[in-house]
Amino acid sequence: MVMVSSLLLSTPTQAAPKNIAGIACKKAGASQVASGKTYVCTLVGKKLVWKIKATPAPTPAAPTWAEIEAEKTAAAAKAAEEVRLKQEVEAKAAAELKAKQEAEAKAAEELKLKLEAEAKAAKIEAERPKVQGLTIGNLLWGDDFKGTKDSVIDQKNWSARNCHRVPYEMGGGACFGTESNYYAPSAIKLDGSEEGAAVISTTRAVWPLPSDAGSCLSNGCAFVSGRFDTHGKVSFQYGFIEARIKMPAGSGNHPAFWMLGDNINQVGWPTTGELDITEIHSNDPNVTTAAINYSTYFAPNSCCSNHKYTVAALNVGADVSAGFHTYAVAWLPDSVSFYVDNRLISTTTPQSLGGYWSFNDKFFLILNNAVNAGFSGSWENLQSSTMTIDWVRSYQLNGQGQVFTK
Repeated sequence: MVMVSSLLLSTPTQAAPKNIAGIACKKAGASQVASGKTYVCTLVGKKLVWKIKATPAPTPAAPTWAEIEAEKTAAAAKAAEEVRLKQEVEAKAAAELKAKQEAEAKAAEELKLKLEAEAKAAKIEAERPKVQGLTIGNLLWGDDFKGTKDSVIDQKNWSARNCHRVPYEMGGGACFGTESNYYAPSAIKLDGSEEGAAVISTTRAVWPLPSDAGSCLSNGCAFVSGRFDTHGKVSFQYGFIEARIKMPAGSGNHPAFWMLGDNINQVGWPTTGELDITEIHSNDPNVTTAAINYSTYFAPNSCCSNHKYTVAALNVGADVSAGFHTYAVAWLPDSVSFYVDNRLISTTTPQSLGGYWSFNDKFFLILNNAVNAGFSGSWENLQSSTMTIDWVRSYQLNGQGQVFTK
C-alpha cells in the first residue's frame, strides 16, 4: 500500500499548452510566458483571456552625417531638376507665345500690305484719266512729290535749274527769252503734305540774292523763281502725260508745263521741237493755251528764221489759280493733242503742221514759273506767288508709250 501510494505520488502533471491565446484567465494584467511568447491577461468584451503581448516597434537608428548630407544633396538635386523642368516649360511656353505673336504680326503686316496694295491699285484706277476717244492704259511713271516739308524734289527724276546760255549745254539748263526773274533751285520745295506736292515760290528779288541764283537773262530781273526738268534723267516717247497743277495768281506770272526734244544738245532749238502742254497768261486766268514750236525744215543748230509755232486756247471756266486743274498731252506717232481737265484743246499732225515733224522722238519734261510782262501782263503789283504741282504722270495711250530712265 505504501508502494502504491508512492507510485501515485510520483505521476507527472500534464504539460501546459504551447499557445494559450484566447484561453480564459483570472486576473487582468497577469502575464506568463509560454513557448517563448509573453501573454497578458486581457479583458476582451466581458471575458478575461490570454493575449500575446505586442512587441514595441524597434526605435530606428539615427542617420549618420553622410546619410544626412546625401539626403540633402539628393533633395537639392531634385529641387534643381524641378526648377530646370519648370524653366524648360516656361521657356517653351514663351517660345510658343513669341512664335504665335510673330505669326500674328506677320499676318497683320501681310494683310496691311495687301490692303495698301489694293488701296493703291484702286486709287490708281480711280485716278486714271477717262478721256472720250482715248484708251489710257497702265501708269508708266509718276512723281507725287512726297517728302518732308521744305525738302528738295526727287533728284533721281528732276534737276532744279538756275539757267544759263551755254550752247553746248542747252536742254533743261538753258533759258532764253524776256523773263524778268532769276532762277534758283532753292525756290522749289516739297510742301510735306500727306498727298505730296512741289511748290515753286516766286518772290521779289532782295539783295543779296540766294547763293544758288543764276544770271539775269533779260534786261532786268525783279523776281526769284524756280524751274526744274527731267533732262538726262527721264525721257518719254508717246503716251498720255498729265500734271495736276494749281497755277500762281497775279498778273505777270507766266507758268508752264512743257517738253523739249531729248536731242536738243545735238540738233538745237527749234529743230528739236517743243510741246507746250500748258502756258497761262495770268492776266487772263480763266484761259489755258497750248502750243507747238517747230522748225520749218530740218536745220540742226540753226535758229531762228526757221522757227514757227501753232497755238490754241480754251476757256477753262474758272480761275486756274483758285484750284487744281489737269493739263495733258495725248501723244501718238504723227499726232499730238492737248487737253485741260480731259477737254480737248487742239490736235496737230504732220499734215496740219506744215513743217519739220520732230515729234516722233524722245522728249523730256519741264515745269517752271517765269515773270514775263510781255506774255502775262504787268508785274508791277506782283509781290509773290506760288505754283503748286500735285503730281506728274505718264500712261500708255492706245497701247503706245515708253519711259526711259538713266
